[in-house]
Amino acid sequence: MSKKIYFFDSTNKNAFSYFDIVEDDAQVPANATTIAPFDNEGKPLLNPTWNGSAWAGVDEETWRKSLPEVPHEETKAEPNSDDKTISMLTAQLLQTQMTVNQQGKQIASLTSALLANAKSTN
Repeated sequence: MSKKIYFFDSTNKNAFSYFDIVEDDAQVPANATTIAPFDNEGKPLLNPTWNGSAWAGVDEETWRKSLPEVPHEETKAEPNSDDKTISMLTAQLLQTQMTVNQQGKQIASLTSALLANAKSTN
């Protein structure tokens, strides 16, 4: 059988580092424990640290404040002239493709009628 062991980084305030699966009879290293970094409800702790006997986490607000700031692009309320031109040309292209498709069907129908007419006159 095997068991999970949870490693902590002693150089970083005993912060959770990673877990590994080892044989049941394997020695647990000094920087690891068999206690999972979960709360009483079985939910993972946020930024867990090992205090020597249990894992301690932080609340969600503290955790969110510790995250790096991600720059957000400003959304454009109005499309610029290039966007408008691309949109107009795309609509024209779709219309042209529909016209070509319809004309192809008409040509096929007329060709079929001509062949039928040629056979009946011979």
